[in-house]
Amino acid sequence: MTDAARTWLWRAAAPVAVPVLAALTLLLVPLAILTAPEAGSPAASSACSAGGTGTTVAGVALDAVQMGHAQTIANVAAARGLPAYAVTVALATAWQESRLRMLANDGSSPALTAEQAAVTATSLTHPHDGIGSDHDSVNLLQQRWLAGWGTVAQLMDPVHAAEAFYSRLVAVPNWQTIPLTEAAQAVQVSAAGGAYARWEPFARQLTAVLWSAAQATAAGPAGAADGICPGLAVAAGSWIRPTAGTVTSGFGTRWGALHAGVDLAGPRGTPVYAAADGTVIRAECTSAYCDRDGGLGLAGYGNLVEVDHGAGVTSRYAHLSAYTVRAGQPVRAGTLLGYQGSTGNSTGVHLHLEVRIDGDPVDPVPWLAARGVDLSATTTAG
Repeated sequence: MTDAARTWLWRAAAPVAVPVLAALTLLLVPLAILTAPEAGSPAASSACSAGGTGTTVAGVALDAVQMGHAQTIANVAAARGLPAYAVTVALATAWQESRLRMLANDGSSPALTAEQAAVTATSLTHPHDGIGSDHDSVNLLQQRWLAGWGTVAQLMDPVHAAEAFYSRLVAVPNWQTIPLTEAAQAVQVSAAGGAYARWEPFARQLTAVLWSAAQATAAGPAGAADGICPGLAVAAGSWIRPTAGTVTSGFGTRWGALHAGVDLAGPRGTPVYAAADGTVIRAECTSAYCDRDGGLGLAGYGNLVEVDHGAGVTSRYAHLSAYTVRAGQPVRAGTLLGYQGSTGNSTGVHLHLEVRIDGDPVDPVPWLAARGVDLSATTTAG
C-alpha cells in the first residue's frame, strides 16, 4: 500500500475506560487481560472517542472506539482490493482477541525474559485502549513481535496490524472457502482457535455495516479522510472546535510579548483535530526536545502541527504530546492531528491554538465564532 493510500486509514486517541466483563456475560473473555489506561498515558487510540458513534450489531454493543477500529480494519482490506469476507475473518479474530481494543502489554508475563519484557512494555508509550499481559502480544489482533509480526512500534499502529493480518491471511490456501475459524486459526495459531467461529455471524453483520464506507474511502478523495471515524465527518468547508477543554489563556500581550493564540486545557491525551479542511505544512518538534514535558525555560511550540486552509488562512496546534500526521498530508475537519500535551514552552497540559491570516495571528475566539464555533464553552471528550 502506498503512503498516500494510508493517509485516511487511521489515527486517534482519548482516554477511555475499558469495561470489565462480568463473569456471567455471554461474551467470551479475551485471552488478553484488560485494564483501564492510567491517567497521563497515551491511552486510547481511536479518534472516534470524541464525536464518533457506537452501535449494536447482532446483539453486541460496540462503543465509538470499537467502531473506529473496526472501520480501520475494513478500510485496509478495501485499500488492498480484498473481498468483504477478509474483513469478516479479521473482525471475528479481533473481537475474540481484544474485543476490538488496541491493547498495549506491560511485559509482566513470566514467559518473557527481562529483556523481552522491557521491549514488550514499550507498547505502553503508544496510544492504547487497555493493557494486556499475554506473552508479548499487543494490539487489536494480539500479534507478537517475537513471532515476527513486526516491531512493537509497528504493531501498535492499527493500520500495520490489519495489513500484517491480511498478508498472512491471503497466504492461507483456500482461505476464501474454508471455514472462517480455520482461516483465522491458520493466521493466529491460537491456543483457542475454535473460539473464532462463535463470532462469525456478528462479524458478517458488522462487515455489512462498514463495507460501503470502506469501499468509498478506497476509491479516493470522495471517501473518508484520515482519522475520520463514523459520526465524526463534517461537511466540506466547515470549521469545528479542534479539541475539548476549557479556555485558560486568551489572545493578547503577556509580559511584553504577544500570546498569539488561545489555550484550551483538557486531560493529557485529549485528541486534537483539524479545525477545517486543508493540508499539513508542518508536523515537527520545534523545541530542543519533545519527548517529555517542557517548561518556561524551554523555547518553542514543542510538538507543532500547522495546517494551510487556503486563501492565506493557517491554523497552528502546539504543545502536543505527539502528532499523527505528516507535512504534505491532506486533512479534513475532524482529522486527528495529535494529542494535548505540555511540550515546549509550556507549564501545563493544553492545546495552544493559533489562527493566522497571511502569516499574521488573529484572535481565534471571535474569528471562529464568526464561523459558528464557540471556543468559550467548556467541553469534555467522549
